[in-house]
Amino acid sequence: MKRHYTTSLISVLIAATMIVPLSACGSRVKQEDQQQVQNTSSQEQTTQAGSANQQTSNESAVTSNETNTDSSSVNQEAEPPKPEVKKEQISLYYTDDEMLDLHEQKTEIEYSDSKQKLEAAFAAMKKDSDKGEPSLWKHAELLSVKQDGTAITLDLHLPDDARLGAPGEMLALDAIEKTYFQFQDVTSIDLLVDGESVDSLMGHMDLDHPITKQ
Repeated sequence: MKRHYTTSLISVLIAATMIVPLSACGSRVKQEDQQQVQNTSSQEQTTQAGSANQQTSNESAVTSNETNTDSSSVNQEAEPPKPEVKKEQISLYYTDDEMLDLHEQKTEIEYSDSKQKLEAAFAAMKKDSDKGEPSLWKHAELLSVKQDGTAITLDLHLPDDARLGAPGEMLALDAIEKTYFQFQDVTSIDLLVDGESVDSLMGHMDLDHPITKQ
């Protein structure tokens, strides 16, 4: 009986000795599995974060391109086209020192519309000729110009040095008529002085309102 008990006790100890390594092995396997799961989860999170960042970066780039495109389109639409500059050769009229008659001379003017054309003609008329002949309108000032159909109105300011004697006034009127009536779209000229419709431009010659093309 005692021998049987001893044999049983030995069997129990042997079984216990085998269980401990198995438990340790199982625990080690379990830890390795958990570590692998954690590593896999961490890799997935890193991949997802990278994908999210890449997507955000791509969306930002697309938005930036769209914004730049929209801004460029707005700038292009906001800029009006520049008017075409036209050039035309016209006749101007000068006199000599004795103011006996008029001398014709050609010059070129530039303009973008009909109003600028009328202003450019007056500006050219104020300059002395290339030959040194004096302008009859050098000291006159053009305050405004208006055109209604084929009728134009020139509002002038005439300081003292712009006012001529009777021969000079007659030639000045003749010069301005010839200058503007060479344009096909002008058939009448109304000359005002400081906005007023005066009887005489410089006090010597009667002034018609308007002066009409003959």
